[in-house]
Amino acid sequence: MKRTKIGDMVESDYGKGRVLAETEQWIIHDNSANKSDTEFAILKSDDYYKIVNELEVTAS
Repeated sequence: MKRTKIGDMVESDYGKGRVLAETEQWIIHDNSANKSDTEFAILKSDDYYKIVNELEVTAS
């Protein structure tokens, strides 16, 4: 299981943005890299996500 922390940038099937909260099973992230205020909950065991660095987000 990938370890994230609040403030990390993640990319998921739903968007790219900062991690707002994390539990053992869930990651909640915003979609700020796409200039959206939407938030998503990702189930760690089932949903695709990866930690990305800031440069990957701004280059997209």
